[in-house]
Amino acid sequence: MKSYQDLDTLIKQFKEKDKVALAKLITLIENVPEKAHEIFKHFEDISHDSYIIGITGSPGVGKSTLTGQVSKILLEQGKSVGIICVDPTSPFSGGAFLGDRVRMTDISLHPNVFLRSLASRGYKGGISRAVFDISLLYEAYGMDVIIIETVGVGQAEFDIYNLAYTVVVVLVPGYGDAIQMQKAGIIEIGDMYNINKKDLGGEDIAVQIEMMLDDNTFQSGWRPPVSMTDAIAGEGVEELIQNIWDHKEHLELSEAINVKKKNRFTYKIKELIYSKIQKLITENFIDESEIQEIVNHAVDDGKFKIYRTIHNKFEDVNFEVKKKE
Repeated sequence: MKSYQDLDTLIKQFKEKDKVALAKLITLIENVPEKAHEIFKHFEDISHDSYIIGITGSPGVGKSTLTGQVSKILLEQGKSVGIICVDPTSPFSGGAFLGDRVRMTDISLHPNVFLRSLASRGYKGGISRAVFDISLLYEAYGMDVIIIETVGVGQAEFDIYNLAYTVVVVLVPGYGDAIQMQKAGIIEIGDMYNINKKDLGGEDIAVQIEMMLDDNTFQSGWRPPVSMTDAIAGEGVEELIQNIWDHKEHLELSEAINVKKKNRFTYKIKELIYSKIQKLITENFIDESEIQEIVNHAVDDGKFKIYRTIHNKFEDVNFEVKKKE
């Protein structure tokens, strides 16, 4: 942004439901996170709540296609939908193939949907650092439902649990045996499980998940349901959506939705703290060039020296935080 006037103009257009202004504000937040507080101060009088759905699973399970089919039915139900799709960033080029629109061509131009693809930019946990702020923008815009589709995640990346109210874990036939299912940390975060590509089978996975669920006690009173879909053909998607609405009703009746909302902001506050500390360290104590210098010396002088070098570098480091009176 060239000036504050430009931002004020964008905010005005945004409040008039201008999708171009929404897109520009998302880009601003993604590229200059420090601007977020300047943007959100204009929305402090907005109390709209969107319902946030997370769709996660390993690469290739059909998350994008399923997201598109779920969104299509929600649009038919009269809902407005904001979609955030996260793709992995290449560790070599720094770029990402944001191919989600290819899977969602039949809804991407719908007037009541807004789709934004993001690169993870190396951020861990299956999402992008900007996801929380973009979801807030969608809420301020007035979206009824927000769908966050994560990067294809593995056994330990499940930040989506802290950002969504209902988490759908997507699996496919050939996922693995019962032991592999129990190893996967991602299996523990689901509010419901969906076996996609049911045209290839998957009944065995459904049985295994049901058996795992039978062995658990659910203090919340919610037992995750198991559904099966063929996202390409659109089969079984309505049942999945009904499961989502059932979970929403459960959260609202039990008032657990308030806990979910608090978890979102707790997560964001901690993320802000960590990013501030990281910035403080890289600006004042050690930057990328110094790291490379230490590594080069470690290679030349002995690989075990790196531990002593780093220890000495930070041994006398003290953080002085000035508390505002």
